[in-house]
Amino acid sequence: MGIDSLQDVRDVCIIAFTIAGTILFLVAIVMTLVAGLAATAAFRAARGVINEGVKPTLNNVRGTVTFIADTTVSPIIRFYGLFSGIKRGMGVLAGLGQRGGGGKGRQEGQKK
Repeated sequence: MGIDSLQDVRDVCIIAFTIAGTILFLVAIVMTLVAGLAATAAFRAARGVINEGVKPTLNNVRGTVTFIADTTVSPIIRFYGLFSGIKRGMGVLAGLGQRGGGGKGRQEGQKK
């Protein structure tokens, strides 16, 4: 009982490569699972760092922006609105004096 012919060598090679391929396939599956678990752990760790480090900073920035908007920008907007209203009111009052005399107000409405 030994390897007597070329067909026996072929059969042994087929069996050996089949066993080696099966073992390598199982090792590849195990390595893929390990790499997937490592990636999942890395994502969880990164998410923890973001939650601990970035979110409080983001909340501080949001609070600062709200404070600046309330104390600086809003009064400027209100002042500019008041100024624009007074300017428009003065323009309307100035236009009433000219309108009564038949001047500028009537000429604007007519086509040339």
